[in-house]
Amino acid sequence: MKRCFFILVFIPFISYCQTNTEFKLQNSFPVGWGKNCISKIDCFYLSLDSALVFDDDDIYDYYYTLYYSYGNENMQQIVTGDWSDLGYSLTLHSFKSEKGNSYIVFWKKEFEFSPVFDVYYIINGMVLKIGEWGVAISRIVHNCEFCDYSVEDIRITQKNNEIEFSFLKEMQFTVINEEYDYDDWGTFKAGELTVSFSIIDGTVNRVER
Repeated sequence: MKRCFFILVFIPFISYCQTNTEFKLQNSFPVGWGKNCISKIDCFYLSLDSALVFDDDDIYDYYYTLYYSYGNENMQQIVTGDWSDLGYSLTLHSFKSEKGNSYIVFWKKEFEFSPVFDVYYIINGMVLKIGEWGVAISRIVHNCEFCDYSVEDIRITQKNNEIEFSFLKEMQFTVINEEYDYDDWGTFKAGELTVSFSIIDGTVNRVER
């Protein structure tokens, strides 16, 4: 049902997307509670809430909610979860299409050994989560304590109705699903893996060179 709805919503934009273009890194900044904007009209809101678990001990569960707003209109809830799921540090990176009003947004969450990226596609006030990816350099190869991967080493191009993510440095790629199961795709050399996202049906596919 969700996929059908996605297709119907994006049909008016299919003709708009019949072009080749690149998404360029526009800005990167630490995320704070409250309003975090990538443009004058595209903003995310991150809120922290709590729920009382045990009255006698005043023990609370803390959870976050992420919203998106276009043009200061009503906020759309995107995702909610335990506040610890945000990691130790949170950075927002936005890539803007060279043609048109569309963006790719990476929410980089730093955990103990490597980062996790929540990836979103935004076009004309509509937002879709592409996926949650673990992208890191190989711990075996680099013997690193925190195996970081810079978004500057990710190239994003749109070819007609497909958005492709390619990686300019060697890395390990993992897909994390909603149940927090880890699908480890493996370690790839620079340029060896391309991740393709369809703006028509929202599918993500693996392309190896």
